[in-house]
Formats: sequence, C-alpha cells, structure tokens
Amino acid sequence: MKFSVWVPVVVLLSGCSFDGSPVFTDDVDHKINVGGDLEDALPLSIQVKQALRNNPQTALSQIQVSSASEDTVKLSGSVDNDAIRQEAERIAGQVPGVRFVVNALNIR
Repeated sequence: MKFSVWVPVVVLLSGCSFDGSPVFTDDVDHKINVGGDLEDALPLSIQVKQALRNNPQTALSQIQVSSASEDTVKLSGSVDNDAIRQEAERIAGQVPGVRFVVNALNIR
C-alpha cells in the first residue's frame, strides 16, 4: 500500500525541476514582509475599506471599494449627501499607496 501513496507524489514532483539559477534575475530588491505592518501586505481596496470604517462620517455608509489598478481604487454605492461623498474620496486618497481615486458614489 505504501507504494500507491508514493507514486502520485513522485509523479507530481518529477515534473518539477530546478537548474540552480537565481529565482529573481532582475536587480530589483525583492522583500518579503515578515513581522512588518499587516497593512503593508493588504490590498489597497481592503486598506481603504478599513479607513472608511474607521471614520465616523463614512463608517455607516454602504461604500464598495475595488482596485482599478495597483495604485487606483474605485468607490461605488450610495451615500446620504455630498459631504460624505467628498469625505470618502478624501479618506481613500490618504491611504498609503493610493494615487488615484475614482469616485462613482451616488447621492441617495
């Protein structure tokens, strides 16, 4: 029986090969976040959602956040007034890593 267990493992591993060359070939400094801020590892959309929840003006609003690109987030949904709409955009723009905010929020 042990033979039947090891056969799939050997078959799976036989397709893998390593020639000893470096995994990263460019000159970019590749870092792994170990013990750093958790927010650094979270996608921008999640960081923006957390920031919106932590603000008293936007905490109760039903604002959806999506990543439009690596440095752009899109806000969508409906809010009660223009002040909340503008505050949500301001908060999203202050999150580190966000360069652009697409504000598609509607006023109810």
